[in-house]
Amino acid sequence: MEVADRFFNEKRPQIGNGIRSYGWLESQIDCLFCSDTIKSKQALHHILGYYEQADPDILFDLDVFLQSDWARRSAVARWNLFPDFDQVVDNQKCLQSEQEHPDVASCCAYESPGAFQFLIRQGIIRPCYYNSFGHSLFLLAFQENAIETMKYMISTMSPIHLIAPASVAEMWDGRSILQLAATNAVVFCICWEKVDQMQLDLRETLQEGEIRSICRFARMGLASRLYQRGINLADVVKKDSSLWLEMIRYHSEPTSLFDWLWMNNCLPPQDFLLFHPDPDSALDWLLANNFPLPYAGRGQEFLWKFAIRCGRLDAAHWLSFDRVAPSQLANRETIFESPAGKQHAILEHKMY
Repeated sequence: MEVADRFFNEKRPQIGNGIRSYGWLESQIDCLFCSDTIKSKQALHHILGYYEQADPDILFDLDVFLQSDWARRSAVARWNLFPDFDQVVDNQKCLQSEQEHPDVASCCAYESPGAFQFLIRQGIIRPCYYNSFGHSLFLLAFQENAIETMKYMISTMSPIHLIAPASVAEMWDGRSILQLAATNAVVFCICWEKVDQMQLDLRETLQEGEIRSICRFARMGLASRLYQRGINLADVVKKDSSLWLEMIRYHSEPTSLFDWLWMNNCLPPQDFLLFHPDPDSALDWLLANNFPLPYAGRGQEFLWKFAIRCGRLDAAHWLSFDRVAPSQLANRETIFESPAGKQHAILEHKMY
């Protein structure tokens, strides 16, 4: 485990093999790894500009230097960073208040995403680090909605870091990186791929709020994998029928998740059968195009209810998403358990 050494003061090694002179560049590096945030930021931007015009051989030497242990340990010591959450907890007395000037890494995250990505990709700072306020660097990228940065950070982090709290601040209520990732489909899927490898009980890693967010993008495959680890989306949907509307409104392909919910005995509320669309409402337009059941004729509505009573969820699904006339529905053998049941439905349909 990496340990923050606040007294790290090892002499800076030279850049390259000593054949070339790097006078100006070395002075910028000395400024970069100092305790003065303003000087460090200025030096970082000078170095970034240098990358655009320098000779490839020089850039190779510079890359090797910036990716060295010395550069990383200097950043931790000079910028008051912490390698992991445990060390943040152990050193809370060293944390700055939010009113103080932030460290270089935090400034870059808020003001210069390109510079922030440069620091991470060079390995000068690691995605699992926490800043001088006790926030994880991932949280900084999350606050700026830097999707590409978050994807890269998660791809290089170990699973154990993904379920650690993203901040010691009370306002974040101990939420983990995994929980924060639940607001974005791509970021969460990358995160879950890594967390799913852990031989741990993951049932408590996601709370109801995150599961609501996941319902806006999860498909059958992801829902099944979560279920296998003790996280059942259907339990949350059953508690709050408004989630059906949210899924239709935000999910790009809700039918896949609907299939999974129905297979797990989670059915849409009766309100969906009685809903009448407003032609001027964008939400109602989405409903009509993604969930045609509420707009079916009374005959289809009855047959759907009958299929549910018979326990034929496959029939309910077919009735919901295959837009065919009620007279055709009664001819499908898959709808009812027996010919007698089918005939009974036809008779009741005529009386309905």
